[in-house]
Amino acid sequence: MNFSSKPMMIIIVSMIGILYIPAKLMILKNSLIPIKGSVAEVNKSLTRIPFYKFRLSGHSNLFYNSGTGVLSNLKNDKEILYTNINREIDFFISKTDVLRLEKGKEVRYIGLQKKNVWIDLFYYQFSQLGKIPFFIFCILMMCLNTYGIYTFKLRIFEFMIISYLVYGILILIL
Repeated sequence: MNFSSKPMMIIIVSMIGILYIPAKLMILKNSLIPIKGSVAEVNKSLTRIPFYKFRLSGHSNLFYNSGTGVLSNLKNDKEILYTNINREIDFFISKTDVLRLEKGKEVRYIGLQKKNVWIDLFYYQFSQLGKIPFFIFCILMMCLNTYGIYTFKLRIFEFMIISYLVYGILILIL
């Protein structure tokens, strides 16, 4: 297989696109700040997929996590919060929310009791509307790889098209 620069550039761009979300989540995971405290009160939201807001006894902030996608059904925040009232819990917040913590505003928590950190990071980074540009990017990458199939006659481009198709659908569903 003789790779010239054009097919290699398409392959590199395709791989960078596939690794973008996992890399972004790993970078965000490394910038988390741990918070500990005992739960003072818990409030349930009135939305279709409920999420929970709570206060810690040492903080005036209201902590919440409104990840309302399919992956939220795998989380057990309700059980953790209601069984740990007046007991200590731990979770993370993003470095960007430290200023909100100091001002007493609502702060989004990530990974209650260090469980579901990846699910919370995904919903912290990508909102429902934020997924649409990435899906459009997946479509553009499928077009670029289709060009690669017909121009360079390499089977790796077929694999990339299938990968982006599955990746794009997963992003929209989650």
